[in-house]
Amino acid sequence: MRRLAVLPGMSFAVPFLATAVLLLPLFGAAVAWVAPALATTSPRGWPVLAANHLGTLGWGTLTAMGALHQMFPAMLGISQRPGSAALVQFAVTCLGLLLLISGFLRWDAGWVAAGGVISWAGVGLFLALLLRMVPRRRRWLRPLVGVLLSLLALLLTVTWGGLMALNWRFPFAPALLLWAGVGVHAAVGMVGWFGQLVVSVSYYLLPRFTGVRLDGDGALRWLLALLNTSVALLAVAAWRAEVGFARVAAILCGVGGWAYARDLICFLRKARQRAPDLTNWHWWAIAAQTAALGTLVAGWGVGWVRVEGVRLASASGLAVLAGWVSWAIMGQLYKVTPFLMWHYRYARGMRAEEIPRLSAPYFPWEGVLAFALSVGGSGLAGIGVLVGSPVLAAAGGWIFFAGTVVYALLMGVSWMAAAVRG
Repeated sequence: MRRLAVLPGMSFAVPFLATAVLLLPLFGAAVAWVAPALATTSPRGWPVLAANHLGTLGWGTLTAMGALHQMFPAMLGISQRPGSAALVQFAVTCLGLLLLISGFLRWDAGWVAAGGVISWAGVGLFLALLLRMVPRRRRWLRPLVGVLLSLLALLLTVTWGGLMALNWRFPFAPALLLWAGVGVHAAVGMVGWFGQLVVSVSYYLLPRFTGVRLDGDGALRWLLALLNTSVALLAVAAWRAEVGFARVAAILCGVGGWAYARDLICFLRKARQRAPDLTNWHWWAIAAQTAALGTLVAGWGVGWVRVEGVRLASASGLAVLAGWVSWAIMGQLYKVTPFLMWHYRYARGMRAEEIPRLSAPYFPWEGVLAFALSVGGSGLAGIGVLVGSPVLAAAGGWIFFAGTVVYALLMGVSWMAAAVRG
């Protein structure tokens, strides 16, 4: 770690990103393992819960933590590198994740409860490290508002999840063990935390990477309102078992999806880059999936799509986590990774912050293969769950797993080996 810390572009945020990238193939294998079961059975089985939390807390949230440790000060307009306290927070979060996943795999509610409480402590420390910088801010951007709202959703998600885990081991609220508890946890986590974070960060990063700025930050203001209203409606729908609230929330999510896809297309069509850019390929895929999912859930909301609500939620959750969220992370790391980890290998005499603005600073053929496998696999797995086909779901899951292996070897093992060799 000491050797890594002295390399240009390195910081204590790197262990978050490195661990997340190495966990990605495990998440890919978990998707392949549980996708057939999702197509035929309840999404509340122990293996499904293990796979879900490996993707949400391990792959998705660890990456978000590492990125925000680096990016949050820049959004505030201040200069501050994450200190050694970030390593403490990293260790606590990883311990909570390990206990939580082990508990699900062992069918042990005690381990799940311990993991939930420790994960809550890790998230609390993470929020404390970020929020202490807010009073020193030099600017207030609208994407920053969305990031703060997503952090609030993260806190609510892990708090609710921790209560569910404790209730599992020491029963005190039977409703938390039913769909009411699970539905609230999933809605706040998937829409409020991941959905809002990816949307908000994209409106901060895409103008810097594409050279395109939308008047008034495009549809971001309305998207934040739609997302948070949807979260509230979905939580009420789950807790009270009122499908009407869920249908209204689905319509709002659909409208938001179309608006977001429109803004993404504006960014990408007007981008100044002329060389091939893997990051933009991923954002094109995200725009397409956003429009497709928006149409699907809005169609269900108005009654045109005849599918069970739980099945739609399972398929959408898989598509969002293995598709939308994963593509955003994988694509953006092609810009972030040279900045954080490979700047010392280029030695171009450029300032570190200029590296991510290069057109296609890193475009290996393996990245194209990882893109094709991850996009095709996660899409096919989501369709398999939606139509109730274990064969399609399994095929998509294994294709997605292959893509995650290629990506991890490319973006994780390669630079780590080079850094260790010095």
